Amino acid sequence: MSSPKWIALPIATLFGTLSTAAFQAANAPLPKATEIVERYDQALGGREAILKHTSSTMRGTLEIHDGSNVLRLPFTYYAARPYLRLEKVTLPNGAGDAMGGFDGTIAWGLDPRSGPQVVVSGNDRESAKRDADFYYALDELAWFKSMETIALQDFEGRPCYHLHGVNNWDKSNDHYYDKETGLLTAYEFESELGPTHEIFSDYRKIDGVLFPMKQTVKVKPGSGEWAVRQVLAYESVTFNDVDPAIFTPPQAVRDLIAKSGQPHAN
Repeated sequence: MSSPKWIALPIATLFGTLSTAAFQAANAPLPKATEIVERYDQALGGREAILKHTSSTMRGTLEIHDGSNVLRLPFTYYAARPYLRLEKVTLPNGAGDAMGGFDGTIAWGLDPRSGPQVVVSGNDRESAKRDADFYYALDELAWFKSMETIALQDFEGRPCYHLHGVNNWDKSNDHYYDKETGLLTAYEFESELGPTHEIFSDYRKIDGVLFPMKQTVKVKPGSGEWAVRQVLAYESVTFNDVDPAIFTPPQAVRDLIAKSGQPHAN
């Protein structure tokens, strides 16, 4: 026996409504990059909560992946406003600490196996200064010549807004922000290893601000598959506890800076 006619019309109407809603969602205008970044700042805890902090100490484990081999090294990162950073990674077999930093003026590195290095100008120096920007989340767009929302797409299993950026030294650096949470999911850029994703996860609220306790770097060399190359796992993050003197470069670095004829901040 045929179905009553009063059933067919509501079902057809329902499918028409769903199709219309799906079409409208798929064709809805994308939010502007400025709106997405502002929402991200709010998702982290808001401008006031971020500015309450003036320094931080981050400790954890760095995993370096090489095929099936994984090397795990302890690290400590110190940071402070406006552009101060010091990174220490403890090398295996008692080889000492590999260090790198930005003293507010000059980028530097010191590896016990190869000696000191300094970068006093150019794009590498600007990149180091950007990485040392303590309030990068608030300053983000100032580091870009352009930033635009180009798609809403799946990234690592989550719907994300894809922002295409060209930074102040003309390098592409794309960002992905989770559509639901507003949080930063990843950066996408070219490195010496090929297309690279730096993925942020495991956000935890610490002293009023959300912090990604895990950062995973994946690369896609040639026509291969995405593979994990590095994982930073933070075990502790504390704020407002760094002595500014810690950012003074080691003597070997200061000697090299003096030879370069460039002043430094500390």
